Amino acid sequence: MPSAEQKLKINKSKASRFDFDLIADSYDNWYAGRRGAMYDRLEKKIIAELLPAAAEGEKLLEVGCGTGHWSEFFSEYGFEVTGLDVSERMINAAWRKSIPNASFHIADGHLLPFADDSFNWTTAITTLEFVRDAGAVLREMIRCTRKSGKILLGVLNGLSKVNRQKQRQEIPENSYAAARLYSPVELKQLLQPYGRVKIIVGGFIPAQNWLIPFAPWFDRSARTLGSQKGAFIAAVLKL
Repeated sequence: MPSAEQKLKINKSKASRFDFDLIADSYDNWYAGRRGAMYDRLEKKIIAELLPAAAEGEKLLEVGCGTGHWSEFFSEYGFEVTGLDVSERMINAAWRKSIPNASFHIADGHLLPFADDSFNWTTAITTLEFVRDAGAVLREMIRCTRKSGKILLGVLNGLSKVNRQKQRQEIPENSYAAARLYSPVELKQLLQPYGRVKIIVGGFIPAQNWLIPFAPWFDRSARTLGSQKGAFIAAVLKL
């Protein structure tokens, strides 16, 4: 864990566009509702399509791990997870979950505290949208990943009507208002200089609450038609 002096340096760096300490205690409430739970289900399905059939013994670095929500998913999948976040309260929430084969640390994605080639996989799920310099964070992720490894990203889609509406909402502590959203094309342009890229767009959920149970069908249909306007983009970069 970083010293008090290192913590102070991280806090002063203003690495994030939003102070997630403000919503750390309520962050996981989203997943408890019907809509949030459905988004979570569809997003994890997409991410799983980009993961290997088996991950036992593989080391995974998660940048912007937050409360450990995705860390738990990666741990259950078989990865040895190291999670990082600039928010101390988010990290404390992650530790309280006692996730097997996972450790959590306060650190800045712009300056990762690891040697080159330390991990098989490095991931950031809904993180690049909130960092000050996505290019710098991506380069650090690549540096810490082995040459045969992969970078896995999950990003909020700038083409999504739902995401754009959330950005405009005038509500207290609206993290979306601070986000820099990416379109599928923009995300591909960010990644392509470093290797082969595969992108999946999903998260097509109807606005009407009564249609939420049918969301998997809507999502499957929209993906088949090649729509680029789902709420979530998953991408894998093979180095």
